Amino acid sequence: MKILVPIDGSKMMKKTIDAAKEIGEKFQAELTLLMIIPSGSTFDQISFEGTNYPYTKELKNANEENAKRVLSEAEKQMSGYSHEFKTVYLMGKAWEKIINYAEEEGMDMIVMGNRGLGAFSRTLLGSVSSKVINHSPITVVVVKGELEK
Repeated sequence: MKILVPIDGSKMMKKTIDAAKEIGEKFQAELTLLMIIPSGSTFDQISFEGTNYPYTKELKNANEENAKRVLSEAEKQMSGYSHEFKTVYLMGKAWEKIINYAEEEGMDMIVMGNRGLGAFSRTLLGSVSSKVINHSPITVVVVKGELEK
C-alpha cells in the first residue's frame, strides 16, 4: 500500500504525520511526504530560467530552501517508522499537484490535515483539503485539527 501525506509546515503537520504513521504501520504502507511550493497566478506564467525578473530566482530558491527545511523536520518525525518513506517537493497549485501526484504514483490513499497555514490564506485560495476531497478519485482521510481562535 502507498499513502501520500501532503504537508505544509503548519501546526497540523505533526498531527497529520502521526496519524499517517499509525495508518501506515497497520497497512505496512510506504509513505510519501509531499510539500507543495505554492505558486500564484503571476508566478505561474513566469519562467524562472532566463527571466528578466531577478527576484524570481531568489524567490524560487527561498521557497525551495523552506520546503527542504519543512521536509527535514518531517523526516525527523518519521523516526522509528518501520516501513519505507520518502519526501518530495513540487511547485504549483497545491490541490492539483496533490491529486496529480497521487494518481501518477499509484497512491492508494491520501492522509492530510484539515487546517493549513491560516484562515486568511483559506479565504483567498479556498481550502486545499476541501478541493482534494471533492476532486480526488483516491480515498482521502482528513486529520481534524483544533479550530483557530
